[in-house]
Amino acid sequence: MYTKIVVAYDRSEDSEKALHQAVKLAELSKASIHLVHVAKESHKLSAQPATRIPYGTGSIGNEGHAGVPTPIPEEQSGVTVERSDGEAMLREVKETLHHMGVNVHSDVRSGDPAKEIVDLAVMTEADLIVIGSRGLSGIKKWMLGSVSEKVAQQSPCPVLIVK
Repeated sequence: MYTKIVVAYDRSEDSEKALHQAVKLAELSKASIHLVHVAKESHKLSAQPATRIPYGTGSIGNEGHAGVPTPIPEEQSGVTVERSDGEAMLREVKETLHHMGVNVHSDVRSGDPAKEIVDLAVMTEADLIVIGSRGLSGIKKWMLGSVSEKVAQQSPCPVLIVK
């Protein structure tokens, strides 16, 4: 039935339910599970004052455009912290699943969650993506959509959205 199942996991109640369903399916079909956690990107700007470039010099320094703060490198922005937290979280889950006899791989990525989940499914040639429903409603859902909806729309394989 299935050989490779991608499971989006962030330790939320819905992702726990999704993982539980994925494990059941993996046990039934002897499939491997590919856990993915997408770390949040930080778009902080540096606290350093912007360097003004004198009018008429014709060049821009390392700071970028005159008067514009420069982005903090990724390792200083909080993405690395989020990434290491995600790696530790997936390591725990991976160990538990290994003890249950489930073949499991894990990957922590950063960026747009829907895109990263679908990209992993494509890369691993997954047969199924299992993801929790986030439960947005009303205007928030209309404006933002949900990760699970975007994954379902963009995925090349079936998507199981667990409530």
